[in-house]
Amino acid sequence: MSDGIWSALSGAVAQQRSLEVVANNVANVNTVGFRADRVVFREVLSQVAPDGPAPASLRFVAVDETVADRSAGALQDTGHPLHAALEGDGYFAVRTPAGERYTRAGAWSTDDAGTVRTADGHAVLIDDPRGPRPLELPRGYRELSLSERGEVVVDGTNLGRLRVVSFAEAPDKEGLTLFTGRAPRAIGEDVRVRQGFLESANVNAVAGMNELITVNRSFEAFQKVIDGFRALDERTARDVGMRQR
Repeated sequence: MSDGIWSALSGAVAQQRSLEVVANNVANVNTVGFRADRVVFREVLSQVAPDGPAPASLRFVAVDETVADRSAGALQDTGHPLHAALEGDGYFAVRTPAGERYTRAGAWSTDDAGTVRTADGHAVLIDDPRGPRPLELPRGYRELSLSERGEVVVDGTNLGRLRVVSFAEAPDKEGLTLFTGRAPRAIGEDVRVRQGFLESANVNAVAGMNELITVNRSFEAFQKVIDGFRALDERTARDVGMRQR
């Protein structure tokens, strides 16, 4: 079998993974707080081939990692008092069954007990000297305001400050809109809370469809190369067989 087929096969596998990632990005174009994934490729120099040492020129491509695009999505004005978005590199802290996590998705509502929760049911946290705790709103409140620094004021009473954090290193994505990171720290002055706004997904539908087409064509091109190598191997096998008769 020709060595080149392995390089083409690695390219096809990498493009298939890229196709899955791009398709997921496009599917979540309307998901609030969603941040697109990007595939990072790396080149691998093979030292071993199925039938012995590989030639030094034989190279493979592999998916090194998938990282979240940290660029912000556009802000949409909803006017809803329990909608919040962030300007700058910050994240709202929420409590999940797996522990504290972080998100840019600010489409919140309250449960029967008055606890403010995300669309996925995670409790939104506020800072407290005894440790972060869920934000709970009193029953029958009339007015809710969020300051740019995250202060929560209900009917003139300050309930505390939203737990908004940042990270020195990019946090890891967990699911569609959750992130997990090490050593969360207080936000800088450049991060602001915007009440009555939601952050759209940082995915452009048209650009995403074009990327889907491009990746799909690349995958098809690798398939054709693989088919070409197979045809060459079959022809070579037939020629050798005929000569030995």
